[in-house]
Amino acid sequence: MGRPQRIQYAGACYLVVLQGNNRQDLFLSNQDRRQFLAQLKQYKERHGLKVFAYSLLGSSVNLLIETALPNLSAVMQGFNTQYTKYFNAAHKTVGHVFQGRYRAYIVDKETHLEEMTRYVHLACARDALQDKPWRYQWSSCAAYVEAERKEPLVDSDVVLRKFGNGRLKQSVGYLRSIEERLKTVGEQILPVIGGVAIGGEAFLEKLAAHREAPSLPRPVPVAAARQIIAEVADRHGLTEETVLGRVQWREVSAVRREAIHRVWKETRMGVSELARLFRRTPSAISQVIRSLETETT
Repeated sequence: MGRPQRIQYAGACYLVVLQGNNRQDLFLSNQDRRQFLAQLKQYKERHGLKVFAYSLLGSSVNLLIETALPNLSAVMQGFNTQYTKYFNAAHKTVGHVFQGRYRAYIVDKETHLEEMTRYVHLACARDALQDKPWRYQWSSCAAYVEAERKEPLVDSDVVLRKFGNGRLKQSVGYLRSIEERLKTVGEQILPVIGGVAIGGEAFLEKLAAHREAPSLPRPVPVAAARQIIAEVADRHGLTEETVLGRVQWREVSAVRREAIHRVWKETRMGVSELARLFRRTPSAISQVIRSLETETT
């Protein structure tokens, strides 16, 4: 029997659980954790994700995210591959970093979003890493309980609004709710229904329509890409055909790299699609993106 198909739709919220291969650590240094969060920020911007909560533990990661498009599988495949390449290069290892297929439960945002942020933030207590989750450095809990600043990576407002008006009141209310849940942290279990969802029976019935609906291919935004290329070319006094052509002059190559990077970030085009558009190999496109992303992180 094959793997069950992921339920994916625009605006879906997921609790994603990543495990280290053979329960090995996913992070061997704080730099690994910083790299993971920097990559999460990149993917948030690239794919229009909402990141409601995260916790980086030893051999596992919990993410509570919302996808703008029905593309969780593509997002997570790219994310895991990128982190695996980083990890193996950084630690001179080879092979898998993540254990098999990640787990992803669809969360009913109307009824369970707030509770699932607490579940993610209490992961460090369940793993006996920190008995005060708001002080755990590698989770988003501080973004909820600190009143003075807002963490740009974390979309906390939708949950905190339920605790009243004003950031101070909201953060105090959320902190008290975490403290209350700490009293029974060892008894917490995920309210999973149907093996796929976190919510009630009515929510599970709604998901049936998404499971039965055929997945439509994502339209390739060629028109938007062409407009970006034309804008970049015109700003540098070049023609669109020159940017897309084979000229290797340094000035033209720099403009071409800028155009590739902008199209990739603003249209979410895949590497293969970019390669066809710019008449390059996929590996050449990947090298351009990787080098420019490294310069901006």
